[in-house]
Amino acid sequence: MKLQFWIVPTALLLLLGSTGHAGPRYDFDRPQLDSVLSDLRAWLPGEWNSYPQVWYDRHVRMPAEGEHDHWHRTFALIETPHIGDTVFYGQINLGGPAGPILARSQVLYQTFVDEKAGVVTILGQPIADPERFADLHRRPELWPEARLPNRAGPRCRFDWRRDGRQLVGVLDNRTRPTDRPGDGTCTYVAANGQDFLADAEWVLAPDELWLYDINVMGDVQFVGRRDRTHLRLYRAADYGCEISTAERSRAVDAHDRGFLISLASDNKSPPAVMLLRAWYPDQQIGLNDELRLWVMRDGQPADVLATGSPGADITARFAGTDIACRAR
Repeated sequence: MKLQFWIVPTALLLLLGSTGHAGPRYDFDRPQLDSVLSDLRAWLPGEWNSYPQVWYDRHVRMPAEGEHDHWHRTFALIETPHIGDTVFYGQINLGGPAGPILARSQVLYQTFVDEKAGVVTILGQPIADPERFADLHRRPELWPEARLPNRAGPRCRFDWRRDGRQLVGVLDNRTRPTDRPGDGTCTYVAANGQDFLADAEWVLAPDELWLYDINVMGDVQFVGRRDRTHLRLYRAADYGCEISTAERSRAVDAHDRGFLISLASDNKSPPAVMLLRAWYPDQQIGLNDELRLWVMRDGQPADVLATGSPGADITARFAGTDIACRAR
């Protein structure tokens, strides 16, 4: 089972002086906090995919713990005044947008300004009756019926602040005094009597979302990676691709974060290409954000058919087939 805001754990805390507060302090007034909320509303909604990180793991450097999970994560602003003024719905599909929904990943996120604490707070809980509300972001007729399982709310709050050109969220226990941001963890005694520790940091920019989440119960880490690295998600842009041969042509709805485009119509081991925008190694600048059409061999990207700028149209010809993908 994967992380959620109310169950996400551990890092060593450095106690500095008598305050018990690690790291810098922040002093944000109401206009600054309103701007954080505004950017959360603008940046978080959309489709996010971790395949560019998986590609890098497989083809450039495999981490010691193995490749990161391939998640397609959706966030949407939904109109649910019975829950709150600003509410996000989120879910995780495994392996891509058509993959199965990860258990307990359908979450409602109540979001509001906490001026006293100097943060924007998110309280997340799994949605009640999740099977009924699958793909809720596409089903506004069900928004008035969405419900939280526990009106008392989660014990862990997710507090967000601005840090340069990005937004950063860390955990705190919401039963603490709210006169300062938290230290990044949330601890409490679980119903089974064991100590529970959640440690999380989410970093959000307009096109990237890095997720670090750890859960520890007693001495057992049951969520998150042992190497404590972020899962890196990238905003997925919609594309429309035209696949044309001398005999026929067809249209395909695609995205630019690892979408597979079949070049045959008989579904008998068809050749395919992949549309992938990612950070690729570049000898001159280190990493280059680039859009590519890849030829697939044995299920893996092998040869580059065409390259282009992020968000641009891209075309190529392969095995007697013309491929033209246009951004929407």
